[in-house]
Amino acid sequence: MLLRQFSLFLPLALALPAVQAGSDNTVQVQSCADVSKPSTFSLKGVTYLRYEVSPYQMDAMPNLTQLAFEVVNNANGVSIGCSAQNVENEGRWPDTSNYWYKCQDRSLKVGANEYPITTSARIVWDDWKLSVNQTVDCGGTVVRHISTVTLIPDCQETKSAYQYIKDCTAPDLEAPATRQ
Repeated sequence: MLLRQFSLFLPLALALPAVQAGSDNTVQVQSCADVSKPSTFSLKGVTYLRYEVSPYQMDAMPNLTQLAFEVVNNANGVSIGCSAQNVENEGRWPDTSNYWYKCQDRSLKVGANEYPITTSARIVWDDWKLSVNQTVDCGGTVVRHISTVTLIPDCQETKSAYQYIKDCTAPDLEAPATRQ
């Protein structure tokens, strides 16, 4: 039974390596001005999983919800994988609507210099709202782009006396990213 439960999370765990753009996690751009351009974010490969088990099951894993996706900043081509997870605690789902989940670390290379790219995601789980915040400090010029979208998922549900599984995907989309 335990092996079957862990195999449910294998597709989400394997989804993120596919969105990593390189082993060194750096993206080359011509100048810091490329970072400041107006942008859109492409959201790709959105995968959602909600897993709940009967409270009467002896070897039960905690109930959890997970969302994994790739975000591409179309102004500079930066591609980053994100994964967020919410775990039920003592019978209640915590309100994480103001929490920013950290995404994959990347760097932006301009000439011989590298600058960190910080990307995070905020999710309002029940409303399917997803916000992405990407910040780059490029040689003293700090640029932050934020985008918020409402996902339109296609879901499959599986129910039994022992577990409930909701597995969803959302279509790829492009959303404007506002510079803050």
